[in-house]
Amino acid sequence: GCSPEVLAMPPGLSRSAAFPLQSHAFSTKVPIPVQSQDDGVQAAMTSWIDPFELPIGEGEEASLPSSAAAALEPATTDLSMSAVASGVAGVDEMQFWDEISRMPCGPEVEGALARLGVHSKEDLRFVTDQDLVSVGVALVTARKVLAGVRATGAAKPAPAPAPQAGAQAAASPSTWSAEHTMKAMAKKGVHTTSRTDGQIFCSSFLGGALLGWGCALTTVVAGGTAPLLVEAPGLLALLTGAVFPVGLSMVLLSGSELLTGNFVTMALPAWTHPSVAKRQVMFNTWRIWGISGLGNLAGSLFVAGTVFALSILPPGGPAMAWIAALTVKKCSLPLMTMVGKAACANWLVNIAIFQASSAHTTAGKIASLWLPIMTFVALGLEHSIANMFLLPLGMFVGADVGVLDIAGNIVPVAIGNALGAIVFVAGVQRYSLLRNMVYA
Repeated sequence: GCSPEVLAMPPGLSRSAAFPLQSHAFSTKVPIPVQSQDDGVQAAMTSWIDPFELPIGEGEEASLPSSAAAALEPATTDLSMSAVASGVAGVDEMQFWDEISRMPCGPEVEGALARLGVHSKEDLRFVTDQDLVSVGVALVTARKVLAGVRATGAAKPAPAPAPQAGAQAAASPSTWSAEHTMKAMAKKGVHTTSRTDGQIFCSSFLGGALLGWGCALTTVVAGGTAPLLVEAPGLLALLTGAVFPVGLSMVLLSGSELLTGNFVTMALPAWTHPSVAKRQVMFNTWRIWGISGLGNLAGSLFVAGTVFALSILPPGGPAMAWIAALTVKKCSLPLMTMVGKAACANWLVNIAIFQASSAHTTAGKIASLWLPIMTFVALGLEHSIANMFLLPLGMFVGADVGVLDIAGNIVPVAIGNALGAIVFVAGVQRYSLLRNMVYA
């Protein structure tokens, strides 16, 4: 139940003045002591502080306003506020139980109240007359008891029945705010480090494979219709972009890993978790990036080999010619063009992941990621994990490229992907939303 100290306060003393730390208006910087364990990731995970409940300024000293500081000072009068509150509440409580005992069936009522878990007058405000009747109190007596409570103070209504599941779903927002989404992505980066190397590799293998299946569908659809759209290259680009997001949808909804997404989630803790040692952040970042990159490569190569072995692309068909030409084109790009296109591509990819992470429904997630992904594909930008499937498949079907040519594309594109994700999403967008607000 509620304690008398909280429920009873001297006249003229507001709740915000008595309890300044609980006041909504109290938003100054207050240091929160965090249990020191290890300066690794575990310490950050066990001492999570919501930055919007606790804004911490970079390089600022913690301070309290004079009114809050005065409220926190020990009382200098002979009778403290808590003592006054306790005394007032105590007298009122005694009068109430004395009235109960003087009722004709006082002992029975007291026993019934005890069975309901009522130990104070305030507890009785959450009891209905039907509750008292259910434990053997006459209806008229139950109403007299409750009427006596309401006559001596402001009554609290009986708790409303729990809303139905449908009503709860209707009341809940369909998306998170941008700030909440960014915090959730930072939290994911911390939690990812608790997974074993084997888990990360398997999740990344699935991510590369699922994205590969989406690329295979894109190759069949776009490549198969390319001869019909020779005079409409814009329409062919739009068609290619409209199909490609199928792969990323499967990756996101299955909870699989992509290196290009980990570029953001693993970089965020460097800003949002200053309590984690920088060497620990760097170690975890390179570990996750390395394992997820290898897993993505393995999954992409597996699906590329499967598509080729099963002749999913008809030999001599337009789709095979389209993927071969695309492979040669990608491997022939100038170095800085690869890096620049890759940075722009992963900026859009991580905006898609960010938008999908804010949605709470499957349809909302798919719709949120579709447009940014369609945009980067239609514009002909470069994505390293997609190229891990497309370029080997093009080589398998006869494109005039070798392993070194493919590596000469994937490595610069991966660097560009990292730059786009870290600079524009983990850096600029994080700062615009969270500024210097951090987790402890």
